[in-house]
Amino acid sequence: MIPRADLLAGDEILAAEEILNTDDRIYDPGSRPTIEAALALSSGEVAGWIVPFASGTFEHHADVPEQGLFRCLFGRDSLIIASLLKHQNAQLQLNTVCALAAYQGKTADPMSEEEPGRIPHEVREAGDPQAARIAAESGWKFPYYGSVDATLLWIIALDEVAQRDPSILERQIADQSLAQRAELAATWVLDRLQSGDGYVRSTRASSKGILNQVWKDSGDSYLTSDGKVAAESGTVSVETVSQTFDALLAASRLSKLSTHSWSHTPNDLIAEAQQVRSRLVDSWWLSDRFALGLGVIEQKHTLLDAIASNQWRLLDSEILAKQEHASFVKQLVESVTDEEILGPYGIRTLGRSNPRYRPGGYHTGSSWPMDAALITRGLLRHGANAEARLVANRSIRAIEGVGAYPELFRSDESEKCGVSRFIIDVRDGQLGTSNRICQPPQLLQGWSIAAFSWFKQQQFGGN
Repeated sequence: MIPRADLLAGDEILAAEEILNTDDRIYDPGSRPTIEAALALSSGEVAGWIVPFASGTFEHHADVPEQGLFRCLFGRDSLIIASLLKHQNAQLQLNTVCALAAYQGKTADPMSEEEPGRIPHEVREAGDPQAARIAAESGWKFPYYGSVDATLLWIIALDEVAQRDPSILERQIADQSLAQRAELAATWVLDRLQSGDGYVRSTRASSKGILNQVWKDSGDSYLTSDGKVAAESGTVSVETVSQTFDALLAASRLSKLSTHSWSHTPNDLIAEAQQVRSRLVDSWWLSDRFALGLGVIEQKHTLLDAIASNQWRLLDSEILAKQEHASFVKQLVESVTDEEILGPYGIRTLGRSNPRYRPGGYHTGSSWPMDAALITRGLLRHGANAEARLVANRSIRAIEGVGAYPELFRSDESEKCGVSRFIIDVRDGQLGTSNRICQPPQLLQGWSIAAFSWFKQQQFGGN
């Protein structure tokens, strides 16, 4: 029987297929590999560097449809994995920074979305079957650069590496030092701020490129509290605002450490960061929370007021570090354990009261261990230890209940262990287009492995 928990009024089922059987090994917690073994299965060599891939594949899932989709170097994913593992494997963070630097953009190409200074989103080899499939369907060229947060996270990661060893900045990657590449990346950020009216927007160069060029890259991820979807290019995501702030501060520190003079002074970069923070604080606060994003709906720029996990990601940033922002932090801390956003398997990607909430929706209701880890890290940053433990333990129990490291879990209990077994495609009753509303997760997901490892390093678990 096809599960119906993710169907909304007006949806018409176009296709439904059971992908996972209930007797699959992933439902046996004893089959879950150790963290070390799982990381080995989801890593590889790129440009001479051993780096974490976004996902791996279990041998017994080699013939399972839709598994192993992300077995390659991903800018965002690999940087977040390396960030979560940096205290136990600092070399991995350096490797990831260097490997991505080797593919830093040099020219403008709309089919790959390459831009000078931009850090790639996906680095796939010529023989990668997924690369061939994507190129045939979307016309992308690889490396593909269609994310805005990879460049921000790369600058932040390089700063963390350089604070441990400033001499790293003189390391040559191809024909340029990491310091020079940092300046190029910072220039890309500043150019995007100028063209985006003060924001780093998800503005795509090709109509076939990714619409929302951030983690929540599904087409229906950015919406209002009454369920209206921002479906045009140029959306701003709230956590991208905080990442922009952090990247600019990181760039200011890197410019001070660099042995050559940058075209942007540290004070210029700090001033730009302060403007980014002011825009957030002055324009995005909605009396009890920050907006999810800024998007275009019915040809109008609209603050998107849906409750989603993005808002709590602000805690994992320097953007609310000042005492004058303590009231914002207090509100975020107090609301993070509300059942609106905290489900049985972790933080919901979308609040359950939203009309478009789907418990298994990829970015519209499901719960991601990575998301919970970054929110937990933010809670710890602000001294919210009790809330951090509660959020972390939901994700820990979810992973400990299966024999895998799933990319995501459902945010209801309608499926065994919170793992969706079906792929369901519908004609969306509101959008009028095809929409995949449910799918099994990648079952050996790099940042789920890293999140679980990080939780354990923080000694979470148990009650």
